[in-house]
Amino acid sequence: MIKFNKRGQWKIQQMVFMILAVFIFFILVGLFFLTWTSRDVRNSYEELEKEQAISSLKVITDMTEFNCGSRESLCVDKDKLRIMRGNLSLNYADFFEVESIEFYVLGNSSESFLIYDSGQSQQKKYSTYVSVCEKDSLSGYVYDKCEVGKVLVGVKLVNG
Repeated sequence: MIKFNKRGQWKIQQMVFMILAVFIFFILVGLFFLTWTSRDVRNSYEELEKEQAISSLKVITDMTEFNCGSRESLCVDKDKLRIMRGNLSLNYADFFEVESIEFYVLGNSSESFLIYDSGQSQQKKYSTYVSVCEKDSLSGYVYDKCEVGKVLVGVKLVNG
């Protein structure tokens, strides 16, 4: 019979446990790294989504369908809003990368205009302030009567 050295067996067991401990350590480090990078990717995606929504706000308010005039930025014509209220769902549904477009007049009249709503219940809304103007006349003079307004654009909320 072959007789094994108990001290040698003990050294082999210690080496196996040490290799397993190092292996488990590197697995934990790898999992931590994957968690950290996936969080960074998610934050980058949310930041990109936010930038896209904010640029959509400017593009939407500068469209000829809403804008006061080609020379003015972030100015919305109130008469055009009245006409476009609710009419965008059929004509422009595929044109926009957004889920909803709403305008609110914050001045004395306090009107709201729901221009487009895709029906998506889970959405995140971004907003900016705009001038909401309409033509008015006083003593025979025609002028732009402007109020402060707010435009809200809803984007699809990504679960993750």
